[in-house]
Amino acid sequence: MKKIIIIGSINMDIVSQVEKHPRPGETVKGKDFLYVPGGKGANQAVAAHRLGGDIRMLGKIGMDAFGEQLIRFFRKEGMDTGNIFLTDHAPTGAAFVAVDQKSENVIYVSGGANHDLSPSDTKQMEIEKGDLVSATLETPMETTKHFFSRAKKNGAKTILNAAPAMGGAETIFPFVDYLVVNEIELSVFARTKIPKKKSDAFASMRKLKTRVANIIVTLGKKGAIALIGDEMVNIQGHHVQAVDSTGAGDCFVGAFAVALQENKTIKQAMDFANAAAALSVQRLGASSSFPMKMNPRR
Repeated sequence: MKKIIIIGSINMDIVSQVEKHPRPGETVKGKDFLYVPGGKGANQAVAAHRLGGDIRMLGKIGMDAFGEQLIRFFRKEGMDTGNIFLTDHAPTGAAFVAVDQKSENVIYVSGGANHDLSPSDTKQMEIEKGDLVSATLETPMETTKHFFSRAKKNGAKTILNAAPAMGGAETIFPFVDYLVVNEIELSVFARTKIPKKKSDAFASMRKLKTRVANIIVTLGKKGAIALIGDEMVNIQGHHVQAVDSTGAGDCFVGAFAVALQENKTIKQAMDFANAAAALSVQRLGASSSFPMKMNPRR
């Protein structure tokens, strides 16, 4: 099986549980807080690695305490850190996460060193035919576009988790095999209202279909849907007791990538990814909540 290359953000998440999210000017008391390795790119890499993927993480961190902690975490996980670069121009990225009693989160992200990841940092990463390259929008788009262009020339498949949604991302679409978004991101790129029903989401996907080949939309507890070529795929959600939804979408993408590399069908890959994400929301934190593939007993 070929490798999965994930180019993206690496952050330290500072997670606190609160009774409710504050209004402007209001102070809300939080419970104990946790330091959890995060960043959408790193989250997807950890999720894929725990589920058996052969992962290469490509990103950048600062020369500080958070950076040291994150490298130790990746190595403890057994992940390759040879393509995680250091910079003294910016601190390690950080995200401040508040989770309320309904398991809904509010996240503030300071990208830091993630914004310093340049096309030149990607040059030493070898891309082979059959590899799968995945990215988000938390690192410079020009770097992702450059890397995706090289991936396509070398015969690799690409996944873009277009989050957070931002202008200019459409320039990457010609190099994307699978676009993964949530309802809000779908509405931004399709230029439609946020869909309330799956039928509305499918309508938005058809509008976006002119610019990208295959679209997958994650719907949280409602499951996921996809438009693969002209085929519609509908995956039902799992009924679980959610504790924290932070990182669930990242878990989905990481698991989806692993299933694709195992030659699963799109529906099988989405089923697998949906189940992994459902498991992740039942624990606090992002990467710390991701499930691990169990080796069968001999």
